[in-house]
Amino acid sequence: MSWVLATSYIVGMLMVMSTFSYFWRRRKNAGSHHEPWFTEHKERDIYITLLQQDPPVDEILLKSALLRRAVTDIQRISKLRDDKQALANLVQKGAVGDDLWTAFLEAENELGQEINAVILEANTFTDEWGRYIFTNAGEMVRHQKLKDIKNDMKELKEREEKAAKRREEREKIETEENERKEKARLEKERKKAQEELLKDEEAQKKKKAVRKR
Repeated sequence: MSWVLATSYIVGMLMVMSTFSYFWRRRKNAGSHHEPWFTEHKERDIYITLLQQDPPVDEILLKSALLRRAVTDIQRISKLRDDKQALANLVQKGAVGDDLWTAFLEAENELGQEINAVILEANTFTDEWGRYIFTNAGEMVRHQKLKDIKNDMKELKEREEKAAKRREEREKIETEENERKEKARLEKERKKAQEELLKDEEAQKKKKAVRKR
């Protein structure tokens, strides 16, 4: 499993570098314009849409939508944490401009406001939910990660089993081919030995015929 995690880490770093490169090129072409670090927050938009429905939707549906919104926020917190160190190193080396760092700080600030908004919304359902909604969301994220790892391991196992089956089939074909070649070789040697034996018998007959004369 370690190499799977290592590969995932490398892929993640490549994605981070690609993201930085993309933002840097776009900002270089667009002057000082800052593009948002993240795309639109679909889960937040869905929650707000449900909240504004008339007649009101069921509270369970609203809570579920708010929790999914919090899950996305947790994922974004994790991404910003991962991006921050890599971006700081790039800025320090002069590989990217300060405008990208500014965009990152704006994303951090916006996410902080989003988290506060979710907590306030959670407290409209129960006074205590705002205290642990992100704990619930974090548990869901961890559960999903474990599920993804299990799925990855399952897929890896299936690939290895398929590869092993292909090897067995290949080895079986090679064994059968080698047996066929060996059988043909032995048959050829048998015929050759038989021919030599017949030649010896003919030679012996000729010798006997000569002696009788």
